[in-house]
Amino acid sequence: MNESQRKAYLNAMGIDVYYPRVSLPGAKLSPAYEFELEEEGQELPLDKDSSPTEETSRSSSQAVELVSDISPTAISPPPPTVEDKPVDIKPETITAQVEKEDKAKGTESDNDLRFALRYYKISDSLAVVDEYPLQQTAESKDESWLLLRNILQALNVELVSESIASEHFGWPLIEGFTDATDEATAAKQALQGFIAGRQQQDGFNNLLVFAGLVDDLLIGPEGTENRRDYQMTNSELFITITQSLQSMLSYPQLKKDVWHQLQSLRARIQASK
Repeated sequence: MNESQRKAYLNAMGIDVYYPRVSLPGAKLSPAYEFELEEEGQELPLDKDSSPTEETSRSSSQAVELVSDISPTAISPPPPTVEDKPVDIKPETITAQVEKEDKAKGTESDNDLRFALRYYKISDSLAVVDEYPLQQTAESKDESWLLLRNILQALNVELVSESIASEHFGWPLIEGFTDATDEATAAKQALQGFIAGRQQQDGFNNLLVFAGLVDDLLIGPEGTENRRDYQMTNSELFITITQSLQSMLSYPQLKKDVWHQLQSLRARIQASK
């Protein structure tokens, strides 16, 4: 645009035009302004059929229309960038997320409780219950067993065999057998009955439970000092509840938290030797 014409537009908008008289060091070079041959202060040539008042009004109107077409967001400065920093995720946060995911995977609806367990007799004093995904693959099963062996070795538990037979327990026992409104109570009673029967049969006094959904069914009663490691009422059986093996495989950060939860069990195993 001719500089004289641009100056007229800006004047119509009430904007003063500034021309630097001295070049600043490092400043970008000014454009080559094109002025019409006119004396300073001389009015711009107008169309033959236009009066000065009409031309000024038209220039002002065009300038307003030009400005109104610009979206405010188009001229807003970009948001400041924030340098990415590593997020320190605490084990408790992961634990809460895992428990939420386990409950979501184990239920098809609010009243549909489903889970699958493996029971292992490890020794005369220790048995293990592991809750595993309903659609667990053979590869995941092998990984879970390897992790269980490593945990038992860390607890100073000697395995008599590289392979230990497992027994399965699943819920529901029979499809549609229980009233959905009281399914949790029925599942709790069935699971406690299964554990009591295996304890009477195998004689162990420590049960290590790697839990997801069954956490709520086996956790200690209100008022218990540690509801995840407690002695059952009128029994010599201690129950220790921690994260499932599959959860630790999916979230290795949980292993540290789980190891901390197993210290009371480890102390009892050491004391019994």
